[in-house]
Amino acid sequence: MVKVVRTSLVSRLIKICLGVVGLSLGILGYRYFDHSFSVVLISVFAAFIILQGLLPYLIHRRVYYRNPRLNGFRTVTFDDDGLKSDGETGHVERKWNTFEKFTETDNLFLTYLTRDVVGIVPKRAFPSQEAVAQFRDFRASKLRRD
Repeated sequence: MVKVVRTSLVSRLIKICLGVVGLSLGILGYRYFDHSFSVVLISVFAAFIILQGLLPYLIHRRVYYRNPRLNGFRTVTFDDDGLKSDGETGHVERKWNTFEKFTETDNLFLTYLTRDVVGIVPKRAFPSQEAVAQFRDFRASKLRRD
């Protein structure tokens, strides 16, 4: 399972707007006041705006590569009782009623244990398109789809 960290769009937009305001103040200050302070102000707020886009990516990448257990191989079995996952780090069993919902992308099946914890099943793990369709129908009968 993977924890999904959400930052609201409004929060990110507010931070970007604050960065733009600070950057604008730095540019105006450079034109009308002390150049050295304005250069510092421009640099700080430009870095702030850039970090708003890069920081979530860098944090998730760091967490992923610092925890090799997250990307190890697992054998996952789905049956009428629920999900069973076996890997080198342990054994996990989850009943179907512990999952909230599932969604599907072009390449993945996503099973939500909670709003922020997601189980990922790649479609490439299935031997054929028929097996993908069979799994889709099986999960639809067990979980709520969003």
